[in-house]
Amino acid sequence: MPTNLERMKYVLTKNPGLLVKAPGKILRKTQKHFHPLKSLQLQINKNKRKKTRRLNNYENPKRVLIYVIYEDQPQLQSYKLFFLKALADLSDKVLIVLNSTLADTDVKKLEEFGQVISRENTGYDTAAFRHGILLLKDELANFDELLLVNDTNVGPMKDLSAVFQKMSTQKLDFWGISYGEKQADFTGFNPYGAIHEHLQSYFLVIEKNMSQTPEFLQYWENLSDTDSRNKAIGKHETVFTKYFSDLGFIHGAVAGNNEDSAMYIHPLTMLKKFDVPLVKYTAFSNDTDDKFAWQGLERKTEVPDLINYIKSETKFPKEILDEVINTIKHTPHPEHILIIDGVENQIPQCTRYRVINKAEQLRSFGHDVWTVNASDFQMGYAEYASQIIIYRTPYSEQFKQLVELAHKYNKPVFYDIDDLVYDTSYTDQLEYVKTLGKQEKEAYDSGVRSYGKLMKLCDAFITSTTDLKNELSKLGKPVYLNRNLASEELISISKQAITKNIKDKKKIKIGYFSGSITHNENFDLIRSAILKILKEFPQTELHLVGHLTIPDEMKRYKEQLVIHDFVDWTLLPSLVSDMDINLAPLVDTVFNRAKSEIKWLEAALVGVATVASDIGSFSDIITNGTTGVLVADGMWYEQLRDLVNNKTKLEVLGINAKRKAISTYKTTEHKDELIEAIHG
Repeated sequence: MPTNLERMKYVLTKNPGLLVKAPGKILRKTQKHFHPLKSLQLQINKNKRKKTRRLNNYENPKRVLIYVIYEDQPQLQSYKLFFLKALADLSDKVLIVLNSTLADTDVKKLEEFGQVISRENTGYDTAAFRHGILLLKDELANFDELLLVNDTNVGPMKDLSAVFQKMSTQKLDFWGISYGEKQADFTGFNPYGAIHEHLQSYFLVIEKNMSQTPEFLQYWENLSDTDSRNKAIGKHETVFTKYFSDLGFIHGAVAGNNEDSAMYIHPLTMLKKFDVPLVKYTAFSNDTDDKFAWQGLERKTEVPDLINYIKSETKFPKEILDEVINTIKHTPHPEHILIIDGVENQIPQCTRYRVINKAEQLRSFGHDVWTVNASDFQMGYAEYASQIIIYRTPYSEQFKQLVELAHKYNKPVFYDIDDLVYDTSYTDQLEYVKTLGKQEKEAYDSGVRSYGKLMKLCDAFITSTTDLKNELSKLGKPVYLNRNLASEELISISKQAITKNIKDKKKIKIGYFSGSITHNENFDLIRSAILKILKEFPQTELHLVGHLTIPDEMKRYKEQLVIHDFVDWTLLPSLVSDMDINLAPLVDTVFNRAKSEIKWLEAALVGVATVASDIGSFSDIITNGTTGVLVADGMWYEQLRDLVNNKTKLEVLGINAKRKAISTYKTTEHKDELIEAIHG
């Protein structure tokens, strides 16, 4: 490592040009790390607080408590009353704010300790604290300390007065039980752009010199819209400490340990080694190592030892502790079906049909369905899932652990795949793959094998076509056919497209909605037939979608060619509805036989006839001559010529296809093999 002197010598003798850049570099670093006005203002604020701090009554303070309760059990839980009593014994006034409705008998129990007010359950405990502070704002001057405490604390496990006495010796402006860790802003609402070390808001004590400042009241008056957990955390809990610290107020915590979410993961350690007088209610739920695994953590639970310690070493009532444990163990958790999207809308059609539409189908049978991108997945999303569907997601250790945990807790895991992209023996047949260079091919094959590796860990497969099902069945696991279906939104948009469309009766519009036709083996099937049709029937138009290079032999028919840019799926029905014929040629390969009938479906919804290769799903779905036309290789010209000459037949084919699509292919209450497997 060169010394500063050596660096200077290098600049002066070897690269003097760096001297020109030095002032700007120094200025940028200075601006980033040195804020003289901010530092000066902070020092002024600290001096001001130091003077007002002398007026605080740390010896025998008069306290006002705002205690917030949200009860999700049939009756008020005993631990909340027990902790409230301990706090009330130290307080001169108690205001209890209810974020839920309680039975009259429970309200009367609370009224023994102070005033009880009920409010609508909005804004979490943050809004309830705000409600209480604004209600008492004219009385706060009569008290030395303001206590803001919610009902998530089980305790006290030791004398609370001793805790208050210990903290009073530190002469702080505000304090709490524990700090939250510095981290990136996961909420999206923190005004500082990052989460700084902060006192956790479940237990805060505010001294008079802070509660009586205009800034304190203004903070709460300006705090609004905390109607989601992330908003409550991002706008208040992770802001409060820094906001008032920047105003010169000093803070502290009972616990000196804020690492590794200690209050929730290491509750026994916090009790024994850090003088914490309480246990967070949710900490008791981490009663096995697997509970941490469901959070994506590798930790050892302290809860069994914690329970023994509380019962043997503290005066906390055993019957209340047992009630807490039993309530946590027997509280039902609503189940859901989890769908993990490995495509993540990179291919919008895939995400739409295999994730969004599947979720809509399952919800129509009464299931709660969660969807999440694979890159955003957290283990907790799956803890209370009844079934897990993994769509086209590559292998990772995280997903391996997910499958292993799911098996341990009897949660079926399905792998959904809608193409033969899980085995290189299939993908090696693709013309596109044959053109790849060595490194590109290795990367492509690695992705294919990664799909296959995760697939093999799963219990069963879901797929979109009969041919795909047959290929997947060779792997020896159950396979459930779940065809691509039309969403209610697509059906609605398609109906609107039909209503607005006015076709040019003098023309026959033929549409090929498949991107580039250059080096496209599927288009090569029909190229000569299309050229003949364009030559023989001047009233025909060929509509191509995408940024295309037109083959030379077609340029002579440029007056009959119409090129469209790619459009969003919501605009596609309008474009397709303007066609008279929808083309769907496919070269007969195992890969193409596995493809789905989406082209037919989307055209059918707008009443347009499809002419398709007689293979795979097209053969399964289209009734030839009734809901479309199936074409053998070499017969494209004859079939197209017949349809161009018979517009009435085209209209009948479109009407029949639309009727079948609406009655058979909509997501809502569509029963298939997947629904039978999940719903019964």
